[in-house]
Amino acid sequence: MQKQLTQKDRRKIKGKLWIGGVFLLIVIAFFYGIYQFVLRDAFTETGGFGAVPLVIFGIFGLFFLGVVGYIISKFLKDLNLGVKNCIEGVVEDKQLSIKKSTSHSSGTGARSGRSSKTNTQRYYYMTVNGEQHKIEYPMYAKIKVGDTIYFEVTPSSKTILSYDILQSAADTVNPTKMHHKSSYPTSRIRQAPLTREDREIIYEYYRKQLKRRLTYIVLFGLPVVGLLLNSLEGILLLIFPIPLILLYQIYKTVRLYFNYKKSMENGRKELVTTHIVDKLYTTITHNGRQRVKYTLKTTYGNISIPEEYYKEFNTGDEIIAHKALNLPVVVGIAIDDYYYPF
Repeated sequence: MQKQLTQKDRRKIKGKLWIGGVFLLIVIAFFYGIYQFVLRDAFTETGGFGAVPLVIFGIFGLFFLGVVGYIISKFLKDLNLGVKNCIEGVVEDKQLSIKKSTSHSSGTGARSGRSSKTNTQRYYYMTVNGEQHKIEYPMYAKIKVGDTIYFEVTPSSKTILSYDILQSAADTVNPTKMHHKSSYPTSRIRQAPLTREDREIIYEYYRKQLKRRLTYIVLFGLPVVGLLLNSLEGILLLIFPIPLILLYQIYKTVRLYFNYKKSMENGRKELVTTHIVDKLYTTITHNGRQRVKYTLKTTYGNISIPEEYYKEFNTGDEIIAHKALNLPVVVGIAIDDYYYPF
């Protein structure tokens, strides 16, 4: 169903159009500045390749102008069409997309050495009626999987103009209060013996965490040991955060070992009855490599689960999380007398 754009809708689209216009001016000013102060004399260079930097510069400039111009054209098209799509449906899924890129640079002179900088961007999505929509964080944080919502979106730029939660799945199915783990009702926690599969899962968790901690100890320990062996203890004062981080990692490693030992010797696990209030999956992309994390948000806390079980759980479900004692690891989840081992 479509409706005519209201004046409020047009103001919102024009606001985004102004932002795009300002960004376009910044891009033009940036490339003009580079041309004026760096490449203006490129054509006068001799050697047969003086124009090459200018050509490459022009290609990059046209590319950025094309991207920004394309985005602006979508907002202009929405204003010219004068309509918006009105959609009602159930939130089927939520996605958080995290994109990281790390760049390395080398300094010169007094600032010689290599340095790295990581840029992180987050994008939020929801899936309604089988179609994924890009949304802003305030809406992402408010809606939950299973909610029935109504929202209005522009047909070209896909800008969400407004939304309303018609029915909240978590509140209507199971209005359970959220608790911190330290104050979770003891009446909803009981214990059971560890199975052989539980012990294997706990050991695998311990092995991965131990490997991670030992890697940190080696990375931070090498410069500290090197300075001590060369009687350069005074330099440690200049890099004092590194020894502190090293001591902290050693403490965490020792604590991990004793908690693992207590958990295995105790031979028991906690069975925590809780309710799912939301679910989502997160894609993390770093320099071209991607991994996906699937999460259930419960009244007890967040629980990471394997991909193959993600679609088996819904908002409002009552589940029993099987958690190891003394370690923050869930070994499986039970629902309706069926157990899903991790």
